[in-house]
Amino acid sequence: MADLQLIGRPDAAIVSTSTDLVPVRSTWGRHDVNGYYRALGVRPDATRRQLMDAYLARDGQNDAYLTYVFRQLLDVRTRARYDAAPLGQPFQDRYVHDEILRLASLQASAQNAAHGTETTAADILKSHGISSEEPTGEFLDSAPQGRFSDDGKRDRQPSPSSPATWSYSYLLLASTCDDESRMAQWREGLGKALAARNCPRFAVGFHGIPGRPFFVAKDLGPPVVFLHEDQPVTEELIAAAATAAVG
Repeated sequence: MADLQLIGRPDAAIVSTSTDLVPVRSTWGRHDVNGYYRALGVRPDATRRQLMDAYLARDGQNDAYLTYVFRQLLDVRTRARYDAAPLGQPFQDRYVHDEILRLASLQASAQNAAHGTETTAADILKSHGISSEEPTGEFLDSAPQGRFSDDGKRDRQPSPSSPATWSYSYLLLASTCDDESRMAQWREGLGKALAARNCPRFAVGFHGIPGRPFFVAKDLGPPVVFLHEDQPVTEELIAAAATAAVG
């Protein structure tokens, strides 16, 4: 235990601090960049049921912004991206988009008045590499009030007991995945692939960030190879991850 250390970015991590897999939920890396959790008055590690209770307690049904925030956080993919947003960079949501568009309109008006141009807000945003289209893909996992689903599958918390068959720990980033058999397959495959590349020390974990089958964190010491929580383990993926880990 003396040389145990947290490797890589701890954003929204659930970290096991023993080889018996006794996980501890950490909020060190969650910045609440848009104030979602603050608006609802909950901690960043709040469960779906706690989000619902806070939403109702604050009369969220009659507040457009609280309703928006609530539904953003109910969507597991949106919440994972929100929790992973770095400090100092607001998460691009409908309200942030509207404010950026308002500021761009003011800049365009000032520029047109000063130079007689016909610049639009979209032109200003484009010059900064920002899309003028409103964010889409929201509320993918939400349900109308009165039909809230809390079946446990999307609000899993790590088990407080230590599985007798589990002989090592793993990291979780923006995820609560507890698929031990798949993690064992991931660890075993990487162990063989990395041993052949003279990299005997590494850590493994699940992540919930969309669009990345795996990624490697090499900030501190041995690499941590995260597998996406919905990604099947394949030989091709293991080979790619091993190459990335030693590259």
